[in-house]
Amino acid sequence: MKRYFRDISFCVGLALAGCMISILFLSFFWLPYDTNAMDMIHKFNKPGAAGHLLGTDQFGRDIARRLMKGVQVSFLIGVITAVSGGTIGTIIGSVSGYFGGRTDEILMKFIDAQMAFPGVLLALMLIAVFGNGIGNTILALTIMSLPKFVRISRSGCMKLRDAEFVHAARVRGASAARIIFIHILPNIMPEILATASLAFAGAVMAEAGLSYLGLGITPPDPSLGQMLSEAQGYVLKAPWYVLLPAAVITLLVMGFNMIGDGIQQVDSRGDVG
Repeated sequence: MKRYFRDISFCVGLALAGCMISILFLSFFWLPYDTNAMDMIHKFNKPGAAGHLLGTDQFGRDIARRLMKGVQVSFLIGVITAVSGGTIGTIIGSVSGYFGGRTDEILMKFIDAQMAFPGVLLALMLIAVFGNGIGNTILALTIMSLPKFVRISRSGCMKLRDAEFVHAARVRGASAARIIFIHILPNIMPEILATASLAFAGAVMAEAGLSYLGLGITPPDPSLGQMLSEAQGYVLKAPWYVLLPAAVITLLVMGFNMIGDGIQQVDSRGDVG
């Protein structure tokens, strides 16, 4: 693990992600004001005015409170997407890569067919069929993330299935499942973790884009993309209202992207220790 801390990209990404995680944990214990409470008398308050740390929006709602709730939603969607997509995709890719042959051909046909659709277009289609909401958004983004995990785990299993330690496990009578999960996957875990970090960032960005278009989280529940969409009409009157959700989205996505890039760079260099 120490070798990753020698990479600047990984360290900067970890610091940015740490800041966002700190905001997440703070939101569980301290949330000023009510998320959807309106106060038209104090609408468009500047940051710090009338006790509002980051100001208020067009309905007088506290921006700090809504940003914190938006961070909760982004982490919920990002984590569930990365974990569910990673688990399902890794299992499919591992089975495909380890057994090869007809199994590999059939499974990869489905993955190739999915990849023929642009990811966001696929998500839009699924949401159009099943409707808006956090559950359907997570489902769409999970399906969208599967090919990344399938390909990385498939290539790892294909590379290691004929390794000496795998042959030794077969001679000892180990089952295919044990070989995959105990012997092969731990050796490609850095690649899977890097993919999960990038999938998290991609899910946060995709959810923000869908909510910006009105196809993600259903109002009045706040979302960073939804806040950005609402704020764009007031960019001259309340510029902080646009900049704050944009900054949070940027830092959150950049942090986890840099963590994933750092892991990939370290493993490609083959750093030791």
